[in-house]
Amino acid sequence: MPSPIPPAVLPAPLTRARLVALAVWPTLAFVVLFGFMQETGFDAWVAARFYDPVLGGFPLRDNFWASQVMHEGAREVLVAFAVAILALWLLSWPVQALRSRRKSLSYLLVAILLSVVAVHQGKLWTNVDCPWSVVEFGGQQPHLGLFDDKPDSLPRGHCFPGGHSSGGFALLALYFAGGGGRARSGLLLLPGLLTGSVFAVDQWMRGAHFPSHDLTSAYLCWMIALGTHAWFYRRERAAARQPITPGDSPAGS
Repeated sequence: MPSPIPPAVLPAPLTRARLVALAVWPTLAFVVLFGFMQETGFDAWVAARFYDPVLGGFPLRDNFWASQVMHEGAREVLVAFAVAILALWLLSWPVQALRSRRKSLSYLLVAILLSVVAVHQGKLWTNVDCPWSVVEFGGQQPHLGLFDDKPDSLPRGHCFPGGHSSGGFALLALYFAGGGGRARSGLLLLPGLLTGSVFAVDQWMRGAHFPSHDLTSAYLCWMIALGTHAWFYRRERAAARQPITPGDSPAGS
């Protein structure tokens, strides 16, 4: 009996080897890049490109386009996108044409929500300051790294990982919703990479984040999208690994 769900609609279940590769190689790249940014002063070098020592601050911090449009406005657009996915998911019950896409829509909602929540929680736990808060860029706090011991007497920082860029990098889940291994599925990486990168640069310009903050957000969003996909499609992956026995011949043969 043919499947009631058209095969072209469903993401191909990623093999265990593929899942491991999509976890290991990005992790290695992240460790190398993060270490480079921390040890070479790259973070401070980038922040210095947008800092005005005469002004004693970041000129674009309250700029209309950087602050109101790219920060506040873009965040509202992403919220609208998530609401649209939720609306399509709800419509997948009465609208037959959407039923075959319900699981992909569910996956997108969960992956995006988990990504944003994880980064937000990270900002509360890590105790890292924004560039505009540290002494060398016009603030009052010492410039301490993620693993430096910060005295309890200092105010807690809430800038690591980068929160704004996570809204864009959360869209990396589109890659897995589209199959994660099909021809041209790599194009589905572009919305997340481009949106997250634009949001990240906007925050660098404003003095709100260092590059390593947003690199970490990208990595977290990728791993959450990957892990969520592995969990959502675990049954399909298990079924694909089942050996075919003589008794499993196609119906009617």
